[in-house]
This record gives sequence, structure tokens and C-alpha cells, in this order.
Amino acid sequence: MPNIEQSVKSQFAKVFAVADWPLFKKMAESNLREAATLLKADMPIENSLKLLARNSRKRLLIGVGVELLLKAIYLKQGYAINRPPKGSPLEFPFLAKVANGVQLVEDKTVMLNDLIEKLPIVVVPLRNKASTLKGLKIAKVFRNKEGHGVTCTHVFDPTNYTDIALSLVDLYRDAFGEKLSVQFSLAPSEQAVWRISRLKTEVN
Repeated sequence: MPNIEQSVKSQFAKVFAVADWPLFKKMAESNLREAATLLKADMPIENSLKLLARNSRKRLLIGVGVELLLKAIYLKQGYAINRPPKGSPLEFPFLAKVANGVQLVEDKTVMLNDLIEKLPIVVVPLRNKASTLKGLKIAKVFRNKEGHGVTCTHVFDPTNYTDIALSLVDLYRDAFGEKLSVQFSLAPSEQAVWRISRLKTEVN
């Protein structure tokens, strides 16, 4: 008989198909758009904690959004995001069609770190590989930090957010052929931006 964790996991278990990538992208964008536009006034907590709560929520949304966006990219490129079973010769990244006949693990997907590290293999080429990966790694730290602890104060580095924004702009261009304009509103004077448009194709 399955334990409670296995029982709940089974509610969401699925071997994701290539055709699932648009949904992953839309849900990623929902998280990232909210992260860009979230205000202190949106936080249902006492005034003294509104800034802390807002910034924590922004970082968590960014981390989750980035993971879903990367999974959308892998699926769009034809790759599986579920883990292979133990003892399988399959090693990530592998194409979904290569896994035909292999029962992938329904309730476990690839770890965010692996998605980041293997990304240059999948999206070829990353025009700005170093800066793209830098922003993604910051987002990974944001997600892990907010999922495991709360700190009342920390050394605030606004370049973390601009690095993530630059990384996202790169990904939208390289993986989706789209132009992303994004700014995560942090200071009172900063205007939030989240806008996506198709890149113009050059005509010879």
C-alpha cells in the first residue's frame, strides 16, 4: 500500500510529452510576470514585513518560473524531462523518441541544475552562453533559498535581478524566436515590465 507521499505524488504523475511545452511556457510566464509586477501592497502581511515578503515571493516566483521555462525549452526541442528508471542506459539529455518503449519515472523530472548545465547542448547556439547561464544559476539559488529558509536581512545586490532579466531575454530570443522586455520592479521608482513580441525576420 502506498504511503501518503506516494499517494499524493501519484495525483500529479505524468510522463510529459513534447506537445506539453506550450503549457509549461505559459505557466512559466505566469510566474515570471507576477515576479516582475508584484508590489508590497499585494502582500497580505503586516506593514513591517511587506518588503521582506514581497522580495521573498519575487525570488520564489523567479526560480519556479525559470525551471518551468527551461522544461518548456527541452520539450520544444524534443527532449524528455522525466527521469529514466534505475539501471537504464539512458542519460539526460535524451530525446523523447529515443525513450520509446522505456517506462520513464512518472513522478520525477530532471533536476534544475541538470537543466541549466545541459542547456547549451539542447539550445544551439546560445549566443551569450556565459551571461545566459549566469542568470539561470542565480535563479536556481533564489528558488532553493526561498524554499528552505527565511532571513530578515541580506546583502542586496540589484545586479542579480538584471542578470536574470538578461538571461531571460537571451532565452526568449534563442529558444523561441521572441523578443522579451522585462524589468523586475524593486525600488519605488522602478516600472515593472513584462512584454513579449515576435522577432522580426530579416529579409534578404
